[in-house]
Amino acid sequence: MNEKMNKKPVIVSNGKISKLNKVLLNSNTFKESWLQEVLYNEPSLLPTNEIDSSFANLIPIGREIPVDSGFIDNFYISSKGYLVIVETKLWRNPESRREVVGQILDYAKDVQNFDYEDLNNIYKQNHNNKNLFDEFVNRNYYSKDDEASFIDIVSKNISTARFLLMIVGDGIREGVEKMVSFLNSNPTMQYRFALCELEVYNLPNGERLVIPNLTLKTKIVERGVLRVENNNITYVNNEIEDKKQSSSDRSKYSSANYLSLDEWIEKKLNNKKLENKIRDFIQDIEDSNMIYTIGTSDLNIKLKLPQYNKKMGVFMLFGGGQFVGFQPSEFYNYLETYNYSKSFADELLEGLKKYLSDNNKHKPYENIKGYYYIDLEVFLNNKDDVLSLVEKFIANL
Repeated sequence: MNEKMNKKPVIVSNGKISKLNKVLLNSNTFKESWLQEVLYNEPSLLPTNEIDSSFANLIPIGREIPVDSGFIDNFYISSKGYLVIVETKLWRNPESRREVVGQILDYAKDVQNFDYEDLNNIYKQNHNNKNLFDEFVNRNYYSKDDEASFIDIVSKNISTARFLLMIVGDGIREGVEKMVSFLNSNPTMQYRFALCELEVYNLPNGERLVIPNLTLKTKIVERGVLRVENNNITYVNNEIEDKKQSSSDRSKYSSANYLSLDEWIEKKLNNKKLENKIRDFIQDIEDSNMIYTIGTSDLNIKLKLPQYNKKMGVFMLFGGGQFVGFQPSEFYNYLETYNYSKSFADELLEGLKKYLSDNNKHKPYENIKGYYYIDLEVFLNNKDDVLSLVEKFIANL
């Protein structure tokens, strides 16, 4: 898995440097339809040429293309006749973690049943009844006499599933990245995969800067067999990795002072009705810039932050998971250490204030070194909002 670079674009004007404000795509500012439209109108935003020149110079075929397993968000063909299937996901949406990989694989399976005429008809439906090949001629990719050759090339690429499957979103989470990394390293797979993050920044003149980041380089792989069951993907030859992971987990929690998540839920969680919500919350944690650790009784949520030589404690689940606690000082200390604005923590804490329990010892936030508590059920019922606040805090850094 490739490491992501921590970059913050700035504007330099008349010797003055201005930091650009990042717009969170998981806020109400944008919807997936906005993302689809931007990519459809300007396919050059997709860094496909960095993966392989076969997928360069994209021509949009259509948006929301109906296939047997759903609707393809964005569908393209390259100047060399290779198909690109794009699935857009804002990660706060419910189908934005591991399911997205199975979803785009289903689309590839459906497209492999196409013939050239199907592809041409889809293009005509979305381009005022124009023929697909005419666009290639207009762009000087082929001459009029090359139509038969062009159809043969496209038909062969469809039958052999020489597709690029690309997931584009506001932040590719670790769970998806690990799965795609495995698919690309698996010699039995046939497709190419790529993950692309889009960052959007407000410019002083009211315009927006959009930056695409290719987070995972891919390789050509030859054939594929996989099984998708209940939105989970399993692989026959992944058993060795599973065994390694299981062994690693046993070693990680072998000390008497630590529990696995299953053990913590079984032995420490007082309200078993919240088990599924806890597991869903932990899944979000694992797919983000956070990690969790479990001590003798408490489950701790920590942030992985740039520059910081340790993990910042964010939330702790106390008392058998009856409530969630946090210390404002954790945020302020980090900001002070690296000369960030105190307002970043102020905004986060203000957002959390409405969820605080009435039983807090101090009024918010009179004692920044003290703990402030949220009832666990309230916390879990509003986890998307809480995690969005944390994500925004990270995005400001």
